[in-house]
Amino acid sequence: MTWSRRSVLGGASAAIVTGLAPRPAWGRTETDVVIIGAGLAGLHAAHKLETAGLKCLIIEGEMRIGGRLRTLDELPGSPDAGGIQVGSGYHRLRAIADDLKVALNQASGSGAGAAEARTALFHINGETVAPADWPKSPANRLGDGERATLPLALGFTYGAHLPRLETPGAWLAADPTLDISYAEALRGAGASVEAMRLIEANLNGNTLAGMSQLGVMRAAAISRAGPGPTATIRGGSQRLPEAMARALRTPIRCGQVVTAIREEADGVTVETSRGALRARHVICTIPFAALRHIALEAPLAQPMATMIAALPYTRASFAYLSAREPFWKSDGLPETLWTDDPWLGRVFVLGENPPMLKVWTVGAGADLLDRATPALASAEIVARVEKARPSAKGKLKVERLFSWQKSPFARGIYHHIGTGQAAMLAAATQATGQRLVFAGEHLAQESSGMEAALESGERAAQTILTRY
Repeated sequence: MTWSRRSVLGGASAAIVTGLAPRPAWGRTETDVVIIGAGLAGLHAAHKLETAGLKCLIIEGEMRIGGRLRTLDELPGSPDAGGIQVGSGYHRLRAIADDLKVALNQASGSGAGAAEARTALFHINGETVAPADWPKSPANRLGDGERATLPLALGFTYGAHLPRLETPGAWLAADPTLDISYAEALRGAGASVEAMRLIEANLNGNTLAGMSQLGVMRAAAISRAGPGPTATIRGGSQRLPEAMARALRTPIRCGQVVTAIREEADGVTVETSRGALRARHVICTIPFAALRHIALEAPLAQPMATMIAALPYTRASFAYLSAREPFWKSDGLPETLWTDDPWLGRVFVLGENPPMLKVWTVGAGADLLDRATPALASAEIVARVEKARPSAKGKLKVERLFSWQKSPFARGIYHHIGTGQAAMLAAATQATGQRLVFAGEHLAQESSGMEAALESGERAAQTILTRY
């Protein structure tokens, strides 16, 4: 299926047009640049290249636009599964949204399904505890100097003890001795075993041992550089890439799955489920966790080859629940449920009309949900939410389970710097390649999340433009 500006019918999302060229014609396709992936990085790169006069083609394995910006329009309230929050420092994204008349909702918080609420109802060590009761609760097994700190604040509290990067890009040339595991850094800061267990329970990564301290320092530097409230994309995050696609002349072919990429002296051949494509240059935005399952023949710089093979991606699984009524409004307790239960992780209220909640679990918890049958996972989630919050009893239904690592096009929600990998990843972000150029949020130097994807796509386009 092909998307193009000429074939779009308008509305909130672009139309998918049938009537593709037959497979033999695809095999003869010649263009300046083939862009693999119709997420933010690929779409932004295409805009930069076509503006400069190059002929481009975007191919996308899924039957939709957006990559890891994913709006579940089939569910009540159209909740997002990816690309949820727009940081105040997302300057590229905000400019693009403004130019394309894509509105942002300035209010976010836990209703975005991702932000840390300032407070929460806690279910720790099998007991439900209100925030005011936490310091003296029997469920609180923290060290003496930690007991007054709420579980959701432990990471921020100990993060203040980590070394400080002066700028978001300072990690690129940071002292290698800083590239220790987050676990080792927390121990050095005096964190108890229980504090580390609770931090890992809802980590933006898989394990404390596998995440580099430099990654945490980098995230803190990005946050300091762009302080202020976050926003969400009105109508769902996927509305932005759809608008970007409509604004392009470049055609987008969905459902064209890449099976191999081969760089040669005079071009690049991309083998796909619908035949081969050949171009002078290729921009590949496939997340490395997925790319390592695709045959790749290219003269890669060693850092790039190493990161393709080893860069870790956070495993994240969600459950979307409908409620018969917004019970959290009547029990006098905080909306957000924060737990050490791997089946639940965090439970966010998505909205009241309709009443919807989202379970967000990572790492080992995501693995647990993924291994279970949908029926078992749904039953466990409902039972455990009801136990933690009795006012929910008899009012919940799991509408959808969602796993990013089960997607062959993602295999994780986003990357993080693995322990000991910072210097290698920094070198990979600066590798320009020859005819095959890489992009994606994993290769940004100064940004994170959606802004990182745009930054890397822009850099990839500029790299190719220097060769024309």
